Amino acid sequence: MNEAPRQRPPAAPPPSPPPPSPATPVEESAHSLDVSGARLHYWTAGAADHPAVALTHGAGADHRMFDPQIPALLGAGYRTLRWDVRYHGASASTTGRFRTGYAAEDLAALLDAAEVRRPVVLLGQSMGGNIAQEYLRRRPDEVAALVVIGSTSNTLPITRGERRRLALSRTLMRLMPYRRLSRWMARASAEDPAAQAYLREAFVANGRRSFLTTWDGMTRTVAPSPGYRVEQRELLICGERDGTGNIRSAMERWSERDPNSEFHVIPGAGHVANLDRPDEVNRLTVAFLKA
Repeated sequence: MNEAPRQRPPAAPPPSPPPPSPATPVEESAHSLDVSGARLHYWTAGAADHPAVALTHGAGADHRMFDPQIPALLGAGYRTLRWDVRYHGASASTTGRFRTGYAAEDLAALLDAAEVRRPVVLLGQSMGGNIAQEYLRRRPDEVAALVVIGSTSNTLPITRGERRRLALSRTLMRLMPYRRLSRWMARASAEDPAAQAYLREAFVANGRRSFLTTWDGMTRTVAPSPGYRVEQRELLICGERDGTGNIRSAMERWSERDPNSEFHVIPGAGHVANLDRPDEVNRLTVAFLKA
């Protein structure tokens, strides 16, 4: 499980530019679906008969964090589906609770509604990587491959100290003023100023209650399974300057465990490597999918 950022003190934000946008405009269809106490919003692009990639964003962000990836995936011949996880962006929930298992079933419902062919490639950043892993654990036959950016394994064991820090983070997040927390998380997650500004804007738009509900669920994600292995192909990506918890060491251990996994560190990138170094992440992802 990802821990709270441990680096960089908060600082006053510069004026916020618009959120990241693709270099080449693409046509996406917008949809919504009511499921299990939530209204979920999602976007699809590409031909229905093409292999599909489903993209799930990190905690506090929304579907826009993959703006730089959509043109590359469509150009490589894939269909894309990206969504706002419940409590994020345009999606809303009345349940008052968040768990990665719920989100994995939400994703399954969206894929069904969009008539996405299985097996599907799952691409997730941070929390999105945890949701993708849970989907894979529950529905292994429906997943062709996994691409994960800046996330930890749901099933590897963690130390008592790491578990205590996760529990403590729930209290610390509630005590910190939310705008200050938003600035801190954005600076700890991204190196690129435009990416930092987008994250700040997304955190503020999502709101304190939604973020704390999500964070509470995310700190309860780890379920160690010593004998568990992922047999599907995996691409694990970590930013060289990722300062959020133990991401790099955890991803290294994860890659060593699974037989069909490859691990890459992106120079100069932080936790959101797909926004800090989108060209490099796109190149690795398309090459992986085409292999």
